[in-house]
Amino acid sequence: MSQQQQQHQLLKQELTVSQILRIHGKKFRQVRRRYSDGHDRRCAVGVIMSYYGWNGKDDSHAREKLLGASIALRYMGVHKDTIIRLNDSGETFDEIADYLDTVGEQKPA
Repeated sequence: MSQQQQQHQLLKQELTVSQILRIHGKKFRQVRRRYSDGHDRRCAVGVIMSYYGWNGKDDSHAREKLLGASIALRYMGVHKDTIIRLNDSGETFDEIADYLDTVGEQKPA
């Protein structure tokens, strides 16, 4: 899926990052300091990448999915580094989602 298709998917579904973490995050166990363990564990950014179609393996598509996730995060006014910091400091997916809700994460227009 191209970046443009990913952005279109984002606009079509109109999910916020916090919704992605709450809903899609339930499919995975949380991991720290890496995007995925290659199986059923993801960090918060890995969950977002997986939402956009990444299979959790370090392959040629990982970079594309990370870029797509970064674009989606920027579009919503969320910095990838903030999510990484929260994840690696021990916050759960739901706690990260709660934080994003309190800082006024915007839904796409």
